[in-house]
Amino acid sequence: MLLKKVIQQKVFSAKKDAIIDLGSNSIRMLIYQDFINSQIPVFNEKAVCALGKTLDKTGRLDPEGVEYAYNVLERFKNILDNSKISSCEVIATAAVREAKDSKEFIDKVEQILNQKVNVLTGEEEAERSALGVISGFEKADGIVADLGGGSLELARIKSGKILNKATLPLGVLRLMNQPKKRQKKVGKFIMTEISNVSWLSKTKVHNLYLVGGTWRAWLKARIFLSKYPLNILHQYTISPEEASQDCVRFSTKKKIISLKLDLITKSRTDYIPVSLDILSALLVLVSPEKVVCSISGLREGTLIKNLPENFAAEDTLDAFISYSAFKNGDYGENYIKYFDFIKNIFSDNENFPLRLLPAVCSLSGMDWGMGAFQKAELVFSQILNTPTLKLSHYDRIKLACAGFWRHCGVKYYPDLTILKLLNNNEIKACKQVGSALRLASGIANMSSIFLDNINLFKKGKTLVLQVPNKLSQIISKQVIKRFKTLAKELSLEYKIIYSS
Repeated sequence: MLLKKVIQQKVFSAKKDAIIDLGSNSIRMLIYQDFINSQIPVFNEKAVCALGKTLDKTGRLDPEGVEYAYNVLERFKNILDNSKISSCEVIATAAVREAKDSKEFIDKVEQILNQKVNVLTGEEEAERSALGVISGFEKADGIVADLGGGSLELARIKSGKILNKATLPLGVLRLMNQPKKRQKKVGKFIMTEISNVSWLSKTKVHNLYLVGGTWRAWLKARIFLSKYPLNILHQYTISPEEASQDCVRFSTKKKIISLKLDLITKSRTDYIPVSLDILSALLVLVSPEKVVCSISGLREGTLIKNLPENFAAEDTLDAFISYSAFKNGDYGENYIKYFDFIKNIFSDNENFPLRLLPAVCSLSGMDWGMGAFQKAELVFSQILNTPTLKLSHYDRIKLACAGFWRHCGVKYYPDLTILKLLNNNEIKACKQVGSALRLASGIANMSSIFLDNINLFKKGKTLVLQVPNKLSQIISKQVIKRFKTLAKELSLEYKIIYSS
């Protein structure tokens, strides 16, 4: 656990890092502030330039795409000049890597941006995408598949390590622009290419991590169609069977338009069918237990390359929580006092992991002078959408529910369409944590310093609150009521002990 390390970190960097990705289909710029503590960009803009549109036919970058790219990069340069950027890295992938006229293009880009362009090899792309995925999940284990306009990168990851890498000429733009005769055989071509990666089917795979804008567009549409209550792509998870069904349901542009999804998928609509042809082949060869979306990939992995060796594999949630508390005004780190107060009674709660306790202590701790129920609803919504990568959808819901019950008590309920994604035991655990935080809030109403001197613990079948005699006035009727509620939620007897 990183909490002890984070407690010592008092000053957060104002350092801003930018990365520009010259992709085969789109060009994107992202700006991160204090990337070590928060891996969510503060600026994220893309333009679909389709540099690789004519690559297979002419061997050169698309002329219209090139001119559009220059205009886009002029805008990006202006933003960089006005954003006090500490560092900027420019990377290029398959189309620029393979084009005959790439040197001319790179020279012009470097002139516009006054930055060197790093043209990545296919294996470097695969490695960096894998690092990005590793950094975005608590324990990433499986196959990373990063689909771009010009290529497909694959990597096998486990225990924070990259075991295998491969790159294939299976980009959506490349496949879409094949002659009509070849397009009829595209499924066979895809299967042949992927089958040549010998290590893909040799081991049991828990997860297939999907990276890339076209797959994200499909998953956005899927969330809409299924009425899934969390509109969050990162760590959105479906079964292989559900993915296979979508490979049929979204198999043509006509079908997508008939589902009235073309506005959701926007510029990616044309490419979704061929992207699902690739996914279909991967599902056959990999046989994953789950299919998982990752918004963290090549660009995040590129920035991670400059950080300490084990950064990607560490659970960076605690670092983000400390950073978030600092950004939201909790300079005294009160959330740590809350954590220390309640942690002993939840050390063995399998339905609310201990790693989430610091997060809920911090993220639920806002007070904007609202009424209890309005505050609870606001906290619930904000926690669900917390800008960090390491939280799964279930993590987010648990944190949001506990935060909700911290502010309004367990007789009220948050959004039931979201709550129903948890089972009864998980809901019960969230109520317990929320009740514990509600008790802590009652004690800390006068000052959070009192939490340092009052102990909360379980002794057999009894919940005990141990209070120094000199602080007995802190234990008001409201505190006693909240203590009893917590004991009831834990199915324990309760006892207050006053000591000298």
